[in-house]
Amino acid sequence: MKHNEFTSRYKEEKLLGEGGFSQVYAGECRSTSTPVAIKHISKKDVQLVKVNCQGNVYDEILEVFLMEQAAGRLCDGSFENPAVIGLMDVFHLETEVIIIMERPPDTVDGFDYLFEIKHIPEDQVKVIFKQIINAALLMHKNGVFHRDWKLKNILVNRNNGTPEIRVIDFGCGDFVENEPFSRFYGTPAYAPPEFFRGETYKAEATTVWQIGVMLYITCTWTAFYTSVYMKKDKEVLENVSMECNDFLSQCLALDPNQRPTLEDLLLHPCVFHILKHMNPVLYDISCRTS
Repeated sequence: MKHNEFTSRYKEEKLLGEGGFSQVYAGECRSTSTPVAIKHISKKDVQLVKVNCQGNVYDEILEVFLMEQAAGRLCDGSFENPAVIGLMDVFHLETEVIIIMERPPDTVDGFDYLFEIKHIPEDQVKVIFKQIINAALLMHKNGVFHRDWKLKNILVNRNNGTPEIRVIDFGCGDFVENEPFSRFYGTPAYAPPEFFRGETYKAEATTVWQIGVMLYITCTWTAFYTSVYMKKDKEVLENVSMECNDFLSQCLALDPNQRPTLEDLLLHPCVFHILKHMNPVLYDISCRTS
């Protein structure tokens, strides 16, 4: 596929962000003026996975496969997960791969949302995290381990009313396995304590830890480093409810065996009693997962 095929279909605009292996630009589809996000990955950094489709085995980009499977779009019996950002197009060029994704209007990443709103009421925080837990649970049910849950990888709709989230960036992801993982891919500051102790780590316990990290940052407005948190005495945050403090202490348990499951988190009083605040679409998602 040639580069001019990409440029004839999409117009590339400002840089939205970049990581160790990719750059993401704003853009739009030329034929429809639909906003898109355009991700460039060097060919040498692209991971492939063998896919068996009706007896035909072919190579697929791991990130693309994980994104589609996390959304429930590939395998029969998968759970539909509308919180996952949508894939629109993929270009295999000579030196790079370009992935085209949805760019929902009026959204910012969770980090920018936190600083724009300044003070997010606890009820609204709970609504956002209810959706995050739902999205994570459905991903795990679909066999996908995101591994890099952080506020920068959550898009929040800024429209008035109930904020709605979308999950992005599956570049550090993997499949949920019964066997634990030893190497960590993701944001090192948010890796679980068991990794820093030189132990293996499991998918669900890591996801629960990172949900706790995101909530801690949202509640405290401070940076988080697992290696620092491991040395601190247990703290009670004075600006949030005891329910929220209990939720945090469970997610951020240093022993992974003491952390709740994602399904347990949905039943925690911190999020369980907010269903009445959620719009019908989000409520329906909750019903399918609890």
